[in-house]
Amino acid sequence: MDEDSKLKTNKDGVLPSGNVLRTVSTRSDAVLMKEKKDDDNDDDAKCVCDSCTPSWLQCFKGVKFFTFVTLFALLSKVFASTYFGAVVSTLERQFNMDSVKSGVLLVINDMMDFIFVIFITHFGHSGHRPRWIATGLFMAAMGCFLCIVPHIMTEYVPPGGKNAEPSLCSSNAGLPTKQNMTAMYENEMPAGIMEETEGLQSMWSNVFWLMLGQILIGIGNTPLKPLGTTYIDDSVEDHKTGFYVAMLFLATPIGAIIGYFTSFMSLRVYVDFDRISMEEWPQIAQSDPRWIGAWWFGFAVASALLAVSAIPFLLFPKEPIECRKKRTNSEAPAMDIRVVKPKRKKSVMELIKGLLQALKRMATNPAMVFICLSSSSGSAAYAVSGAFGIKYFVDEFGKSNSSASLVGIAILPVLILAYLIGGYVIKRWKLNAKQCALFGFFVDAPSCLMYFFLLFVGCPNSDVAGVTVPYTGGLPGNVSLIAECNNQCGCPEIYNYEPLCINNVTFMSPCHAGCTVMEKQQNSQKMYSNCTCDPDALVQNGACPVDDVCNTNFMLAVLLIIIALGTSSLGRSADIIVTLRYVGIIK
Repeated sequence: MDEDSKLKTNKDGVLPSGNVLRTVSTRSDAVLMKEKKDDDNDDDAKCVCDSCTPSWLQCFKGVKFFTFVTLFALLSKVFASTYFGAVVSTLERQFNMDSVKSGVLLVINDMMDFIFVIFITHFGHSGHRPRWIATGLFMAAMGCFLCIVPHIMTEYVPPGGKNAEPSLCSSNAGLPTKQNMTAMYENEMPAGIMEETEGLQSMWSNVFWLMLGQILIGIGNTPLKPLGTTYIDDSVEDHKTGFYVAMLFLATPIGAIIGYFTSFMSLRVYVDFDRISMEEWPQIAQSDPRWIGAWWFGFAVASALLAVSAIPFLLFPKEPIECRKKRTNSEAPAMDIRVVKPKRKKSVMELIKGLLQALKRMATNPAMVFICLSSSSGSAAYAVSGAFGIKYFVDEFGKSNSSASLVGIAILPVLILAYLIGGYVIKRWKLNAKQCALFGFFVDAPSCLMYFFLLFVGCPNSDVAGVTVPYTGGLPGNVSLIAECNNQCGCPEIYNYEPLCINNVTFMSPCHAGCTVMEKQQNSQKMYSNCTCDPDALVQNGACPVDDVCNTNFMLAVLLIIIALGTSSLGRSADIIVTLRYVGIIK
């Protein structure tokens, strides 16, 4: 063999290679390594951008900055979820969706999280966790952008339709028109049915884009919480994890506050403000059911926030530097002599087998099963409050969307204080896993009682003519929208919801109330009169207001929700600590 091709060794008979002194054993494929512990020269522990590792960037690789970036990403995630729940009523009005479709859109985000969290957590933990998180955030940003597509594809239509007319009672409206008679004889579809069919197809197209966007948001947000939490746990001492986790939980109330406030402001602007000038906005009040706010604007903001929050995760090292230091201190201080076998890439079947074994260990352990049930129950309460809280206050207590949003903003500061107190208690008294479990039990017990009492707080159903009560003079059991007083009005089966309050009874529209006269006021409000269903009563626009008893129940419901969410928030950090410590024991 040529002399230059031989390995040149030092006096110890090993080959120097940077910080590693290596020699190859002839008896096996193992490699004997003498490694100097120098994390400052290891690129895996640096903030990098491809092959570039600038020195000024290394000051951001600590756990504090990672916690801040994770907090910002979680805030953006909660903002997007809360905002969708706040504008779902507006989406129902614009795209003619029923509660079933809007409910599917609200829960499909969590369904994707439930389906993919096991796979992403298992495979992502063995990979580059920050880059897994960044990839998911970019996917979530794309999902928020897809939620804007229905607005881009929808043409501008004035409130009430292209040929919007006042919904008044007309004595000859019920007679068949010449156009409909001709269509029946020629076996053609009437124009109204054709428009309804086109609207149904457009509605399903819009639902598709919204559903696709929510699916991407659900999948993209999955890696953030489990991988980010374990990354932080590897970076700090055990008794400090609770405080850092409490900092992450601040994202839930802060993001929800921003989401509610953004929905409150965007829904005050007309949906097509980007297409028409302010002078062309419809001259109707924002309380009018036909008013459609700019629901899409918040999704554009959420998409930008998620994309920006993903960028820093691309630069973090694969393994926290603090974790490497702790591992180094537990080993030899200067040199480490160990036998390392060459790494072999695992096959797909081996990866799946490892996942199934991990699931079996979790599922067959009773303590872990109860931990999962407890976390699921707590998460369900927060998910329901964020997704359906606005609709609950609006439908159950008759509050407006803006009032319900303000209630949500008032409740959330209590959660912030509870998260901070819970994290401080764990850090101050250095609670272990068992003590954290007891602490979580005692603070969750009042929360369960408050939710139970909430079942008995509410308001009675409003009196709606033809829906909950019969028309004036009608038979006691005869509940129908068509009565003797509006039988000749020709009210259409598909109509715009324009409620009127007459004698503490809500009518679905002026036509159903038998109103034949409409006058416009200077403030663009419409005043109806000459209503045949109750001719001597005063007519008021909108649904009838709730009574004082209902307002008292509303305040009681808000108090119960504050106590329930506040006490359960005290133990959120403790639940995470128990989960992290117990999973480590199982492993």
